[in-house]
Amino acid sequence: MRPRIGITTSTLKREPEGVIRGRAVSNLCYAQSVYQAGGLPFLLPNLRAADDADAILAALDGLLLSGGGDVDPANWGETPHPELGMVDAVRDEFELALARAALRRDLPLLGICRGVQVMAVAMGGTLWQHLPAQLPAALVHLQSLPRHQATHPVTLAADSLLSRILGAGKSASAIEVNSFHHQAVKACGDAFTAIAWSPDGVIEGLAAPRNRFALGVQWHPEEMSQTDALQARLFSALVDATRS
Repeated sequence: MRPRIGITTSTLKREPEGVIRGRAVSNLCYAQSVYQAGGLPFLLPNLRAADDADAILAALDGLLLSGGGDVDPANWGETPHPELGMVDAVRDEFELALARAALRRDLPLLGICRGVQVMAVAMGGTLWQHLPAQLPAALVHLQSLPRHQATHPVTLAADSLLSRILGAGKSASAIEVNSFHHQAVKACGDAFTAIAWSPDGVIEGLAAPRNRFALGVQWHPEEMSQTDALQARLFSALVDATRS
């Protein structure tokens, strides 16, 4: 039986004929990557249901926190930077509650882009709000090339969870990744350790050593997994962790 993997979504609002209609949306490649790895994807709409996070996760075998808009800096006590993008208070509250509950339940957890940022903030961490202004020497992290194309290297810590999943084992190594973000993890939070970095020092991966599988990456492996077997291993690792 395929394990059930919950995937968080973005909320879009349209106003056809003056009527506001909200939509829970997700790029299809998240569900495709989970299914290709042997999981059964379930999309989670953003509801004012933070108190029900445990009940929601009780019906799942694993959780994927997906990419999307910016995390509101109010969640770590900062005022907004002028270049802050669109924020969604309901999504922030829902995903922060899910992340905390998943860690507490030791439910296998994978965070992607916004997802790794949510993981850090959920455990007391902080974010860079706008890399070009706050870290002027940083690489270009918002690429214009096609989404499946890698544009910069990431160094993996030796003998880390990422290193083991991606085949480097006990040796430090580098992989090539894509990049679509202007926020990034600044401080990891209480539960996490940084395990991957871009050449400019920006954190690209986190793991929670006390959990059986709690991993976040700043790049978008779901956009690469259909053509890159290495990136597909991240989703296989999530699914495998639900069976352990």
